[in-house]
Amino acid sequence: MDAISLLTLSKWGTCIFHHSFVLVLARFRPTLTINLRSPMNESTLPFYSRHGLHVEIYDAQTQFGYFFQDEDFYRQTAQITGGPVLELGCGTGRLAIPLLETGLEVHGLDASAAMLEVARRKRASLSAGTGERLHLHLGDMSRFELGNRFAFIFIAFRSFQLLTTSEAQRRCLHCVREHLTPNGKVIINIFDPLYHCLLPGPQESTQPPREFVHPVSENRVVVETLERVNDPLTQISQECWRFTEIDATGEIVRQEEESLRLRWTFRYEMRYLIESCGFAVEAEYSDFHRSPPAYGKEQVWVLKTA
Repeated sequence: MDAISLLTLSKWGTCIFHHSFVLVLARFRPTLTINLRSPMNESTLPFYSRHGLHVEIYDAQTQFGYFFQDEDFYRQTAQITGGPVLELGCGTGRLAIPLLETGLEVHGLDASAAMLEVARRKRASLSAGTGERLHLHLGDMSRFELGNRFAFIFIAFRSFQLLTTSEAQRRCLHCVREHLTPNGKVIINIFDPLYHCLLPGPQESTQPPREFVHPVSENRVVVETLERVNDPLTQISQECWRFTEIDATGEIVRQEEESLRLRWTFRYEMRYLIESCGFAVEAEYSDFHRSPPAYGKEQVWVLKTA
């Protein structure tokens, strides 16, 4: 399999803060050109909001890549804290389902009904005793009430950055605190922004197309990042992504576009936010091997109640 090198991706050959959704290994044909460019517009749907190509190939996209060294990290923490466990932004269950191997009760909350539908199908394939320990909830991580307390709550894969205002981030942390047991642990992963990637206004994408195999049709699906717009005032980056399914004859079967909006948060801004919401920082890492903080890598925050 041809692959975009992890070295290139870790430095974001493209400059979007090497964010998680692109840190994957994928088959890539450099000569492939589907269309030149499509400007973002208000009709472009948000990420994961439809039952479409993006959700259908999500697991194929995330099967390989840098970020998926995180599973053992969360599993080890769950084994120490015990349960129950809550993942906010659980998606298709990439992390929540493997955590069932610990024998703990696992809850997952996500705002995407389409992603949760995939997770439910996966749960249905598990043994009865295992599947019964996975509880899936549709909801907003900044406004939720599950009627339970958890020994371990985590927000992986930079999902916290989908909250695009400081008010929403604060509400999320308050909800987390209300759902945490007295000695519980919280882990939040976001990226540490690269300053040269924060230039204001529209930015041309230099990210090459990524190619995957559709799990059902076995057609090629090409993923392109068309453009990015940065707003330094709100600290929001918005990207337009295009998903194109191509059959064996080279004909385009489907083509869909989605918009990804992420808010970048600086390290000490994040620390202040955490502490102002009643948490203490127990540890801070730059990766899932527990390396010390480093510029331009990851922010992995391990928290407890203050």
